[in-house]
Amino acid sequence: MAVDTMVREEAVMVEPAPDPREMRKFADRNGILILAHSYQDGHIQDAAHFVGDSLELAREAVEVKASRICFCGVHFMAETAKILNPESHVFMPDLKAGCSLAEGCDAKDLARYQAHLKGKLGRDDLVTICYINCTAAVKALSDIVCTSGNALEAVNSVPRGTPILFVPDVHLGGWVKENTDREIYLWNATCVVHELFSVDTLRALKKEHPDAQILAHPECPKNIRDEADFVRGTAGMLRIVTANKGKTYIVATEGNMVHRFKTEAPENTYIAAPGPSCACNLCPHMQRNTPEKLWYSLRTGRYEVFVDDAVAVNARKALERMLAVRVAR
Repeated sequence: MAVDTMVREEAVMVEPAPDPREMRKFADRNGILILAHSYQDGHIQDAAHFVGDSLELAREAVEVKASRICFCGVHFMAETAKILNPESHVFMPDLKAGCSLAEGCDAKDLARYQAHLKGKLGRDDLVTICYINCTAAVKALSDIVCTSGNALEAVNSVPRGTPILFVPDVHLGGWVKENTDREIYLWNATCVVHELFSVDTLRALKKEHPDAQILAHPECPKNIRDEADFVRGTAGMLRIVTANKGKTYIVATEGNMVHRFKTEAPENTYIAAPGPSCACNLCPHMQRNTPEKLWYSLRTGRYEVFVDDAVAVNARKALERMLAVRVAR
């Protein structure tokens, strides 16, 4: 792209975004489905047709069958939507919105480790379950994809006695191991957001608000999970807060989740557990998507997400197995 073109494009991208309702109306007029993850900025959540966690968004992408999808999340999420809707034009506000977990599990490294582990175990029936926070290439090497909301059920769907490799999140995998007796081998990658919560700060907040209940995401390290009243994925957290009124919750997950809680269960009080240097813990990758970039993306159809056909075929099989897993909680 020429320098002068880049300058003009950047100028357009910083044009103030209109009211969320106006952006949704624009999308409606142009046949665009806006999907947003719960970790997105509140303005973006309010503009979206549907807000959810990775599993909910995957289901919505399949059910709606939209020809144009603007995915407000990180890259692996938009890849998932494209894999499940190969004929759709899938685009996102910022292609550079990545994920530390996806970056922490390279497909070539995974293939080598799968071969090593099968040799070490002396058997070929190793089942690889990948957390959805990974690249399409890693999904293609996996047998089942899971989310934080159905990871335990995905593991328990594997026949007993079968060894399982769980990638890439070591903390989510550790939580699953605590809640099942399966033979599970873990990959050592973590989420940059959930890794940074401080147990001392969490305890101090609890002391200030003794009646509060702590909600922690299973991507959190064990010392944080052990302090929590409930360990749930974002959908599980939402079920808890919408079932109650007048409660106070300390929320140990990405800070923008509080916006969704306040939108859907405003009768409660929410306190975002802080990161090391701010009042809440925000994902730097999710924050690359801004209302201004969303507005630009809606008007231009940029930036499109592509997945290699050969990769998509196997990744789709693993994703379809994920969608078939029933969630008990």
